Amino acid sequence: MSGGFLTHISNLIKESNIVIEIIDARRPDETRNPSLEKQVKSKGKKLLIVMNKADLVKDKKLLEQKKSDIMQTTRAKVVFVSALQKDGMNMIRKEIGMIKGNETEKETIIGIIGYPNVGKSTLINSLAGKGRGRVATSRKAGLTRGLSRIKVTDNVYLIDSPGIIPFKEEEFNLFLVESKNPNQLKDPELVAIKLVEYLGKERIMKAYKLDEEKATKADEDEIIELIAEKKNMLKKGGIADYKKGARELLEKYQRHEI
Repeated sequence: MSGGFLTHISNLIKESNIVIEIIDARRPDETRNPSLEKQVKSKGKKLLIVMNKADLVKDKKLLEQKKSDIMQTTRAKVVFVSALQKDGMNMIRKEIGMIKGNETEKETIIGIIGYPNVGKSTLINSLAGKGRGRVATSRKAGLTRGLSRIKVTDNVYLIDSPGIIPFKEEEFNLFLVESKNPNQLKDPELVAIKLVEYLGKERIMKAYKLDEEKATKADEDEIIELIAEKKNMLKKGGIADYKKGARELLEKYQRHEI
């Protein structure tokens, strides 16, 4: 992480009584930050890990196992939520209340950390409720700048942090966790090829209803060309527009349609 991020995060942890780390339930390992978890613990602060977008995970058994593993390694409470659907908000409030205990007279500061687009702003808005200084939300990474303080109740405040982006992280991994959208990629075509490898041809074939015989024999590049042909993204002479096909695949993935 850059020095600016480190300064912001260190200040957030210092000011907070409780730190909530939000991770993507679909990519828990990629969106966790163990070094920050250790920093929170070393400062004697309480840690709550929220696995957001849990409603998008099909394999619930695997999700429960991952939750158990994280709890065992961090010794922190882990909860499932869907911030967008507001499922699990009461569970978070309950855990915050249990961590706070009976210290009703003291001001409680809750710091929020997490990668861009894991749902930090949406979760803050859900917890703060209507008319309490809501945070702007966007699918564009890096919307939040600096630290923002939001009042929840008379004695409870949330502090939002900038998105945590690992220094020199591979571009494909940043795309997978939605820290970068297709417009922010330096090499979207290469990321699209890796995405074909990652998802597997069968999954893409089903999503786009590609010709099974052609798709089975195709390599990653040819799969992208088949997508362009299917979506009628053609250049002069009826040649598949490879760049448009790659972008189509990337955008469809980040819309959670594959």
